[in-house]
Amino acid sequence: MSDEEQMNRFGEWWKDNGTSLLIAVGLAVAAIIGWNVYSSEQQQTMEAGTAVYADYVDASDEEQKSALAARIRAEFANSSFHALVALADAKTAVSQGDFGAAETALMEAQGAAPDAMLKDLASIRLAKVQYGLGNPESALKSLQSIRNPGYRPWALELTGDIYLAEGQTEQAFEAYSSAMEALGDEPGRPLLEIKRDNAAPADGQFSVFAEPLDQALKEARETLDAEPASGADTDK
Repeated sequence: MSDEEQMNRFGEWWKDNGTSLLIAVGLAVAAIIGWNVYSSEQQQTMEAGTAVYADYVDASDEEQKSALAARIRAEFANSSFHALVALADAKTAVSQGDFGAAETALMEAQGAAPDAMLKDLASIRLAKVQYGLGNPESALKSLQSIRNPGYRPWALELTGDIYLAEGQTEQAFEAYSSAMEALGDEPGRPLLEIKRDNAAPADGQFSVFAEPLDQALKEARETLDAEPASGADTDK
């Protein structure tokens, strides 16, 4: 094919496809530029949020801390910084015995958390507060939402604690057993094993524990503390 024929063929092709090609290239360039602008804005927002949150953590004056918390909620809503501020508020409320305020703050943290790990952390703490408020059903529902592998064993163990405290020993045993399975290759937790064994059926029957859960856990810890001493005596 001669140069003239090639030019004629290209001219015909360009007439049919040139406009579409230009539009496609333009869109691609616009998308790249837009993504770069978006990424730059995201980076700037992250850096600004980190700086404000660092000031919040370092603030010793309560009025200043409160003002920085309000700024984080306004300027960095639904971010990790927002969730962390809400978690801090919940911790303060619990230390002051205000479980209602703690529940509200933890629900805020749940809604603000942009990732599953922070959301699950808030859910575990929320379940403890809800049980402290006398709402075991709400606490169990909060624990059921937890799926992160790192938090799942803790959620199942806490589920077992609630069932045991409510006198539902069979459900407690199942939860403790599931917590053991969820640990996988992680190092075992002796206290969890003691809880599971104490809730296990005897002669096929599950018993309802009369003593409070706190007392049972205290005795379990005392047993653990005594184990090294017993082992030393045996070696002698």
